[in-house]
Amino acid sequence: MVVLDLLAAIAAAAVAGAALFLAHGRHGDDRGGPRAELVRYMGVAALAALACSVANVAEIAGGGEFAAAVGNCTNVVAAGLAWAGARRLNARRAIGAATTGAVGILMLAVTFVVPLDDATLLKTAGLAVFAVLGAVEFGRRPVSELPGSRLLLLTLIAYGAYNLYRLLVAAATGMSSVLWQHTASTQITTIVSALAIVGMGFGAVRLGRRLDDDPAPGTRAHDRRNLRCAAEDLLASHRQLHVLVMRVPEIDLIRTAHNSARAEEMLTALMDAARQALPHAHAGVPARDTVIAIHAGTIPLSDIERDVRRIFADQMPLIDYTDTPDLSFEHHTAHDVHDVSLLMESRRLRPSPGAVPRL
Repeated sequence: MVVLDLLAAIAAAAVAGAALFLAHGRHGDDRGGPRAELVRYMGVAALAALACSVANVAEIAGGGEFAAAVGNCTNVVAAGLAWAGARRLNARRAIGAATTGAVGILMLAVTFVVPLDDATLLKTAGLAVFAVLGAVEFGRRPVSELPGSRLLLLTLIAYGAYNLYRLLVAAATGMSSVLWQHTASTQITTIVSALAIVGMGFGAVRLGRRLDDDPAPGTRAHDRRNLRCAAEDLLASHRQLHVLVMRVPEIDLIRTAHNSARAEEMLTALMDAARQALPHAHAGVPARDTVIAIHAGTIPLSDIERDVRRIFADQMPLIDYTDTPDLSFEHHTAHDVHDVSLLMESRRLRPSPGAVPRL
């Protein structure tokens, strides 16, 4: 039924979007590391499943051989990427994506040169194989020890078993038999696939929320992670911490009039000034126009601002800049790491009504 396939496509789209948002969209979210790998592989797999459902709709509506080929290809790729992603998380040899791509291209080509029923059986065999391989990987340590891996494992086992059942029914009774129509038809397969997508989506979300981030040094994400870690260490010995937010209001003009490298030099100079003015503070550049320093608050605020301005001005000749831009300061108190994350989550770090209080 076209309506059923359309509903499956909508479900796949919803799960794909939810997985991408929920697994990668929490407070303290940074790019890089195992969680980003999961989002990359499982997100593309979900989108491939969406494309498969849309192709199935097009095929039933009269799309012909081309729609069938696209559906077969994307269906196999979706299952293969789940296996490839699990291999990646288990730090095994990176052959999964290349193998999946090759099989997908082969499936696309085969659909044009063999009868459609035969292509369907070949696709079903590929799905069964990739489901089994994926289940093996999600059952392997270290991924198997994380929440969500069991749901992914069971989903892949069930999906692989169903596809194996389809092959057995086709071999025993043929694809035109009553048994096939009642237990293994395209409509039933659509329902099973939609359920598998939902199971994989929820499993990926649970797994993604337990994986670590590992952003590259020198990136904004790396500075955000370091600032959160510094906040955790400081709060272990203090009831609260102080967050100094520093900006160069002219930074966008500097970036436009000169270049991005000059603007980055300016922010680096401001970060160095903060570190010198607050020797025991932890400073970083979590956004494109902002420097944050986390400290215990033992130095008067007026002294901090005065020292930062002086040291920053002294550094201008060192970066061959003839003028000293103005600086703006905000002082906040924070009682947990979440407060620090709130100050870093906006691109320009403009405090929202629920932001942490200023001093």
